Amino acid sequence: MLSYRLSNFFDALLNIKLAFSNKQPNLFDTLDNLVDLSNDARKNGVLALEDSRIDNEFLQKSIDLIIDGHDTDTIEYALSREILLTRQRNNQSIKVLNSFTELAPAMGMIGTLIGLVAMLVAMEDPKTIGASMSVALLTTLYGALLANGFTGPLANKLGERADEIKQHMMLVRDGVLHISRGDNPKMMIGMLAVYLGEDIRSPVKSESREDKKEK
Repeated sequence: MLSYRLSNFFDALLNIKLAFSNKQPNLFDTLDNLVDLSNDARKNGVLALEDSRIDNEFLQKSIDLIIDGHDTDTIEYALSREILLTRQRNNQSIKVLNSFTELAPAMGMIGTLIGLVAMLVAMEDPKTIGASMSVALLTTLYGALLANGFTGPLANKLGERADEIKQHMMLVRDGVLHISRGDNPKMMIGMLAVYLGEDIRSPVKSESREDKKEK
């Protein structure tokens, strides 16, 4: 807590809930939404997007920028700033957890040293040495367990979720920029395929996705 501002410290702890969230952004569904929005905008104009049902908050905010008539450069700046601020908030939580991971073993060792001092003070009674030693070593055990069994893995998990969120937001940003420029939806799919980690333009995969949607 001494390492950070109190507001940042508690905000970081609240943000840890992302690591336990089961709601992961589906890149394929987001790309499908972007393609539908692009087709709608090209056929009926950007104002037709007002009637679109969008569940994702960031995508809705991005589409609102188009509807409000902002130019492509302004939209890109606003969305890139939002991505950067979100990334910074997530990184702050990771930094707090990493601080716990670094300090917990050291604080455990300090507790052990304090226990050893208390043990040496009572050396006149040999029967208390074993019990005092075991209590002293427990603080080192607790520090190691906290660092390696909780805060360290949690920081890694939160970092993974932060990467997923960033990738999703970048996909939305680039897709919305294509819509703002009036690009062809087929070209947009080809440009955004890199975010999905596979060649979605493959006939086999395209057929399987269509079959899945029909089911």
